[in-house]
Amino acid sequence: MGTKRWRPQLIALAILLAFVGFSYSYVRYFVRSRTHSVIVFFVPGASSELLALAQARDPNRKLSGLDHADSMAFVESQSSDQLTGDAAALASFLATGQPSPAGRLSLQYNGKPADTLLYEAQRRGRAVGVVSSGSITSPGVAAFYSHQPDASVSATVAQQLLDTTRIDLILGGGREIFTTEKKTGRRDLEKEAEKLDYTLVFDRAGLESFPAWNTRRLLGLVAADTLPLATAGGEAGTIRLADLVRRSIETLAYNLLGYFLVIDHPLVAAAAGQNQAELAVRQLHELDRAVETARKYAGKNALILVYCPYSVGGFQFLEKSKDSPASSRRLSPISWHNGPGKKGSDPTAFSTGRTAASSAGFGWVAAYGRGSEEISGIMNPGELHAILSRQL
Repeated sequence: MGTKRWRPQLIALAILLAFVGFSYSYVRYFVRSRTHSVIVFFVPGASSELLALAQARDPNRKLSGLDHADSMAFVESQSSDQLTGDAAALASFLATGQPSPAGRLSLQYNGKPADTLLYEAQRRGRAVGVVSSGSITSPGVAAFYSHQPDASVSATVAQQLLDTTRIDLILGGGREIFTTEKKTGRRDLEKEAEKLDYTLVFDRAGLESFPAWNTRRLLGLVAADTLPLATAGGEAGTIRLADLVRRSIETLAYNLLGYFLVIDHPLVAAAAGQNQAELAVRQLHELDRAVETARKYAGKNALILVYCPYSVGGFQFLEKSKDSPASSRRLSPISWHNGPGKKGSDPTAFSTGRTAASSAGFGWVAAYGRGSEEISGIMNPGELHAILSRQL
């Protein structure tokens, strides 16, 4: 009688254990685990020569954030209408997977808006954020949310930032654009943002005091134009790119379905384009700290791409010769091929007096974490788009 009494329970337990085992095996071997964090750094102008100089100028001779990439590749730098693409065209190619003409933001050939990775991430339930060390309307981030025939019209891009999508987190410079729109009587974008449930912050104190668990959206206009460069010791009150990255990840990580974050650092190309070698190197050190922060806070279940779409033409690492004439001894270690001329804020820099254009050489990409094994050889931005899309 005792055996008969326990038989149904034993059969039920065996069925339960079999179901648990089958479920575990199915999830383990047949269900693709979801990458929680997908982070893209867009860094124009970060050439290999400039990276070499930045590492040489580092006291430890090591770029700890950019070091130990799981994989690297060259990336083609052409736009659909030019041999050398610009930031708008190449960011749009990455965001949409479709080649784009220079100067346009994420438009199809028929002029209609093209779908982007940011919108795709939203449809899949992810939180989304954009960060820029320049203006939040900079092409490196604008290509992911805006659709414009002219990327240089910052006011129109800023309006679309609020009109088209509800990005969960927006951090960067460009407050002057919002102020100008209000002064001219067109639109009070800050007030509109508050009505759309954004919390507005304008300085380091506001950024640090914003609760990471807060479900409100965050709009941080932390500089009038671009981020000020911190001193070597990190001057009190100065916001650094690494700070923006840390606060972004702390805030977006609360979404259980993960997040997609785009980080634009246009200041490397801005400095290199004016032949300001020391400033360009310091901006690369800022990038290195930001990448190190992202790797630390995003954790192992993340894919991080650091993408340099192009180098700056005419900007190269040159070693001074001991036999150089006295007149050339003040040349900076990096100089134009086609200088000289003494214009710009760097007293040791030689330039042609105008900003350099992008180079026709390859860009590069470094990948860390899940999905990075797909990065290899010579790729184009559309292939990078496909890899990112599969991880969303």
